[in-house]
Amino acid sequence: MKRRLITCIVAITTALGVAPAQAAPSTRDTAHPNVDVITIIQAAKAAYDAYKSFASGGSSVDGAVNKILNAIQGAQTAIISHIDAIAAADAQACAQDAVVDFPNFQFLTPDNQQVFALHATSCSNLINSLVTTVTDKGAKDQLGFSANAVGPIALITRSRAGLSNASFIPVLRSTNQQISTSLAPGCINILDPDVHKRVWYCTAYNGGVDMELDKLHAQTAAAQSTSWPTANQTLTQLAGL
Repeated sequence: MKRRLITCIVAITTALGVAPAQAAPSTRDTAHPNVDVITIIQAAKAAYDAYKSFASGGSSVDGAVNKILNAIQGAQTAIISHIDAIAAADAQACAQDAVVDFPNFQFLTPDNQQVFALHATSCSNLINSLVTTVTDKGAKDQLGFSANAVGPIALITRSRAGLSNASFIPVLRSTNQQISTSLAPGCINILDPDVHKRVWYCTAYNGGVDMELDKLHAQTAAAQSTSWPTANQTLTQLAGL
């Protein structure tokens, strides 16, 4: 793959009229996700799946709380590392509070459970506001990871506290749509001289690259160390809720 990428980079720069010496120096085939990113993606999926099962009548609210708790706790170290990278102090603080204090939720009084749920909701709203307004893609990326750690916590604690999610789910959709749109890798369609076929060559904001016959596959591979795949995954999971 690396040799093919080098060949295609030369082909791209030649087509654009750029001398090979000016081509991007990177020859990696993708920005491979580290263990933290894989852990967060799996936790977010498990947490949203647990909520969706509850919402469709497939499990009790307490059962969903336990499943989401297990998913978030299993990824807590990885999640906190990305929360710590958030530049906005208020968003960093509220996201960390939601993740760290969630294990104590079931031991709270009903009134305090409602307070916890409202704080988690407020944090999700804040993250949504920041994702909409910040321009730096690295900042959006870290907010994307945090949004889908706090999101399922807010959903299930609101349900457990007797609050409707009818007006909250659109907030999560909005956040993830912003991430999906703004962090989508840029792509060009080129002729791969090695296989004599046209392929999609995609580059993520953080330098991850990949090329595939299918554009979405190339984008997903290029962006796999970012929160972009999780945002798209979450949008699919939230559909119909």
